[in-house]
Amino acid sequence: YEQAGKYFAAGISFLHKNKWNQQYSLSLELHEMSAVACFMAGHLEAVPSRINDILSNAKSFDDTLNSQVLMAKYLASQEQYASATEGVLSILSHLGEFFPSDINESQLGKEIKASQAILKDITKEKVLRIASMTDSNKLKAMKFMTLLHSFSNFASPLLAHLLSCRMIQLTFESGFCENSILGLGFISHSLWHYSDDIQLASQVGRIAEALIHEHRNEHSLRARVTQSTLSHKCIVDPFQATCDYCQIGSNSARIVGDEDNA
Repeated sequence: YEQAGKYFAAGISFLHKNKWNQQYSLSLELHEMSAVACFMAGHLEAVPSRINDILSNAKSFDDTLNSQVLMAKYLASQEQYASATEGVLSILSHLGEFFPSDINESQLGKEIKASQAILKDITKEKVLRIASMTDSNKLKAMKFMTLLHSFSNFASPLLAHLLSCRMIQLTFESGFCENSILGLGFISHSLWHYSDDIQLASQVGRIAEALIHEHRNEHSLRARVTQSTLSHKCIVDPFQATCDYCQIGSNSARIVGDEDNA
């Protein structure tokens, strides 16, 4: 990433002085790649300026999405979880997904019950029969809800559970996608935490595990969902099986370079 960052910086230096008008697509791509390289190489001080250049000159909302993802990750890496959360919630509202600013357990309880009703008698076969999600805004929303879930536990634990409920509702309303698998894993933890239906929580978690096992992005998905599905496994599975499950999740995280989840 260090060397790549130098190449991207050199590319930016060769752009037209009026680059955002004369070479818009190339400028956007180089600034995005430069920001990512800086972030991955640990040059965090350079990340905001690269991202702000993009946000100031982007011609459309869609052209800002990659940068807004990176900005949220950057803020979270600096433990600015509230700011990261606020940024992603703003994006979700633009995509038609609104979340209350002040969440209480009564509201969450209603959403958990609604999710329980949706998932009643759920099986892997029923999940696989769900049509694919095709609405581009819904697909983006699922992606950003997954991102927000990854750090909302630090800023707003109730929001993390609300996100898992919404991901399930959106899957059954608008179709199945890769992030739906993560939603199943997330909701299994929420069901365990906020209901007495341990059996349903375990069933949903096992469905998520089975779908992950067959998916082309198996290791990436498993790395992100193991902590959520672990909660109910500690209760229903033998101790050694739970230890083995943790090790498998950690190995998957290391395979894809996900040190945070490893």
